[in-house]
Amino acid sequence: MAVYAAHLTRTLQGTPSIFQVTAQEALGATVKPALQKVVEFLAANYPNKCGWSVNWYDELYLLFDCCLQYYYLKHYAASFSESFYELVRVPKISSEFNTGQHLPIYLERASLAVLVLLPYIKDKIEKIVEKWREDEEDGRLSKSSSDSLRRAAIRTYSIVYTITSCVRLVQLARYLAGGSRSHAPALALLGLALREAPPRELEENTWGDLLRNIITGRFGSAMVTFPMLGSLVLSAMEYGAFGVQFLRWWDTRAVHTAALPTPEPPQRDERAVRWRNKCPLCLQSWKIPTVLPVSGYIFCYSCISRHVRATGACPVTRCPAGDHSLVRLYLD
Repeated sequence: MAVYAAHLTRTLQGTPSIFQVTAQEALGATVKPALQKVVEFLAANYPNKCGWSVNWYDELYLLFDCCLQYYYLKHYAASFSESFYELVRVPKISSEFNTGQHLPIYLERASLAVLVLLPYIKDKIEKIVEKWREDEEDGRLSKSSSDSLRRAAIRTYSIVYTITSCVRLVQLARYLAGGSRSHAPALALLGLALREAPPRELEENTWGDLLRNIITGRFGSAMVTFPMLGSLVLSAMEYGAFGVQFLRWWDTRAVHTAALPTPEPPQRDERAVRWRNKCPLCLQSWKIPTVLPVSGYIFCYSCISRHVRATGACPVTRCPAGDHSLVRLYLD
């Protein structure tokens, strides 16, 4: 009992630093775009088998994220990124009987909804509002009642986004000043706080034991169990996500263009000559010229946005693409 109390005291007093909480949030935000790159690669190389996954990526990631977060909340009382940084969720009002490596069932389900459903809904709303905002900037919204509602939705979303960002900033400032035990508004609403996780229980069979038994010649005791395989997969996911985050940081470093060799000019494509100053889809002069960076071709905005939303690929090169990557051109 004394040992348990010692671990409990260390958990309740081990408030994470601001670096830990921000690092785990950054790691959590890295997983979805990293997996999206993998899905786009598979869709580009195997369009017949995996091409559909680009259009349904949000739903596929929702299912994957739900299983992943549920596992970590169930076994470690933490999200995937929180567990990586050895943090655990604990109720603010807690006792010896409800604090530890398990959350109450209602807090577990509420945490799962906040971690999985809210980001999914937020991403969907952002895509819709962004499309309406582009339509408004390009003058495609009329004075009809439906378009007026879209304009109002754009203004409302901007106000709500500003308010929520300010609330997050204020909550983080209160956490730094010691005025709150939760660094994020979502945790504060759930009545949860992050603490350093107590040491995990050692498994009966580990990979070290397996290697030791093989080296010493005790092959009868050398066995691979399902918990060992599960821990291997989870460790690979954790360190793989961290590696992807490191690679993203590496790619964002400043590169001296003077040190790079001058690339050779691209060969003129016969199709580019045939579609000069024309949209490759409608074969007419550009209306709101828009470039697709993945291929470099210029289309009418309405033509290419409708095409990539339907197929998820460039109509000329068949490279995976989305309407979020379109770039408006302002030509004289």
